[in-house]
Amino acid sequence: MSYRLRFDRPFLRSLEALPGDLRSIARKTIQALADNPRPAQAKELDEHPTYFRMWLPRNHRLVYQILDDDEIVELLYIGLKYTQLYDDLGLGRQQSGDTE
Repeated sequence: MSYRLRFDRPFLRSLEALPGDLRSIARKTIQALADNPRPAQAKELDEHPTYFRMWLPRNHRLVYQILDDDEIVELLYIGLKYTQLYDDLGLGRQQSGDTE
């Protein structure tokens, strides 16, 4: 089964802005997701089923969602890993404790 890759223009701009060698690695990694959206190096995000992240060289990340029913890999982010990345994507961890 082959999944379709879906991304928006900002994602494509981020991919194209990567240094040449890293861009080449990222493109190969992304293409491979069409055949295997859950490779061994991908990790599903805690508290967010269907969302995955993969490390890329030099502290870069690829974040994506798998839509199995539609056979789509939705590419959400590629770039440097930074502290608020998952919060900015709306995928931060839930705070435990009272929420009064």
